[in-house]
Amino acid sequence: MIAWREKFRAVLLHFFVTLAMAVAAAALIFFVWYPDPFQDMLGGTRFFLLIAICDLVLGPLTSLIIYNSKKSRRALIFDYSVVGVVQLAAFVYGVMTISSARPVYIAFVKDRFEVVIAEDLADKDLQEAKDPYRTRPKWGPVLIGTQRPDTREARNALVFAAMEGKDIQNFPRYFVPYEAVADAVKQAGQPMEKLYKHHPEARQLIADENVKEPDAQLRWLPIQGTRSFWTVLLDANTGALLGYLPIDPYES
Repeated sequence: MIAWREKFRAVLLHFFVTLAMAVAAAALIFFVWYPDPFQDMLGGTRFFLLIAICDLVLGPLTSLIIYNSKKSRRALIFDYSVVGVVQLAAFVYGVMTISSARPVYIAFVKDRFEVVIAEDLADKDLQEAKDPYRTRPKWGPVLIGTQRPDTREARNALVFAAMEGKDIQNFPRYFVPYEAVADAVKQAGQPMEKLYKHHPEARQLIADENVKEPDAQLRWLPIQGTRSFWTVLLDANTGALLGYLPIDPYES
């Protein structure tokens, strides 16, 4: 006779252990790697939910199948060790995949911002950079500027790299502190009227962001993520980044 009460007790215990793992991973992913609004901008939420739901369903389901109080202690330990290793390996693989797609830098490039994700930066290129740009930040994206090379050879190298899908934001040796490009950001910033003309909904979105500055003190620029363009709000006087709007400014 099947002891369903014991089986469901094992399922419940397995579920809460798996849930604790998912909650810990969610805290790391959504509060550190993908702070608001990068969950939506880069799509980290959907992938994590897929991993977590599969783990929360399939993991405890194995307990319903393999748990049997008539098994020896040794047999139960072996069964759960195998399940635990497989489940943990799958979960860690999923989290590491999310980690490789996390935003590490928000780079100003000429007339826009670019979200640089971890896998966009090759180890070789990181080694050629100066501190503090020789690593992939682990505690959230860092706001930076970029500086065009001053030699013809380096500029030509960038042109060839662009043909392979790599631009200046993929080469940390050209990274500079954001303060160094603040004047260029202010000059590139677009007036709000230009955004409102094609996206009147931006007014309400700005109010939702609790941005207190009047329109005359605001500017905007596009920001490119891995999935789409958004809009960055800027302080017209300092170039400081004030917020993000889920608006593609290139769409009319």
